[in-house]
Amino acid sequence: MRAAIAAFAAVVCVVLLALEPPPLSAADVGLAWDANSEIDLAGYGVYFRSSGQGAYDLFGYVAVAELQDARAPDFVVTGLATGSRYYFAVSAYTASGAESALSEPVCADISGSVTPCTAPGHAGGGGGAGAACFIAAAFSR
Repeated sequence: MRAAIAAFAAVVCVVLLALEPPPLSAADVGLAWDANSEIDLAGYGVYFRSSGQGAYDLFGYVAVAELQDARAPDFVVTGLATGSRYYFAVSAYTASGAESALSEPVCADISGSVTPCTAPGHAGGGGGAGAACFIAAAFSR
């Protein structure tokens, strides 16, 4: 009886997987920004959100030592769903863990291609990561 139940469960799982819609294609967006000039700068936080309002989610941190050129910092945000608009901002952090306010936001529309768009003003102030965050490259996978 247990073998029959296990075989039935395996068939149900296979059928459910076959009915699952294909995954959406993903896109990557390259961001670049003006370098922060703080003496104790340790790195940057890269944030995103998928709506024009609300809190940003942390995508990741990049240490200054990980950058190809600390005078021209950049970061690639990966795995973004097509059919969405994303907003991005960066912060700077120090070796002691203090983090700046977010930069002015930039945005991109993700469809068959990635297109920079006009982001609304950033009410949170900031600019601590550098006054100019911009989309450096945009490409779909």
